[in-house]
Amino acid sequence: MRITERDRKVLDFIENFKIATTDTIQELFYPSLKVAQRRLKLLHDNKYIKRDREHFTSQFYYYIRKPKQLKHSLLLTDFYRELNKTSSIELFKNEFIIEDLRSDGFVAYELKGKKDIAFVEVEISNKGFDIEKYERLYKSMKWRKLFPKFPTIIAITDKPLPSTRLKVIQVNEDMSNLKEVF
Repeated sequence: MRITERDRKVLDFIENFKIATTDTIQELFYPSLKVAQRRLKLLHDNKYIKRDREHFTSQFYYYIRKPKQLKHSLLLTDFYRELNKTSSIELFKNEFIIEDLRSDGFVAYELKGKKDIAFVEVEISNKGFDIEKYERLYKSMKWRKLFPKFPTIIAITDKPLPSTRLKVIQVNEDMSNLKEVF
């Protein structure tokens, strides 16, 4: 099998995000679902990637090493796909670490001519959203070494968020309100 430049980009994307569905890969990299399915099958058959089927939609998801938190990882990938539809993503890093804060991601994007930066946090556990870690970072002022302003916090969750003075954008787990909040 000959790996194309587009195949390499798909493999890099899966490596970076840990997991992605057929629909996500098709929307980001291939001109049609049929082409995406054919190339992904070849990549799978030649052992470049692994795949399993999602129980509810029967859609395949692809990975190199299966993430421990499957739903968590899929939500982050879905968020990237949906944000990419409305914004120009200049940078997206997974598991972004600054000082003692570890966020699920960090994104720099442009929307309607306005640039912004944001921490991305997926919260699906019953523990609740930990806003205190962001408040500690804000108060420490250590973020100023990296950023001209404190990043917005994008919380991907269906659970209620605690109140804070920081700018927080809540995105539903099904991404249904993404266009409204951006």
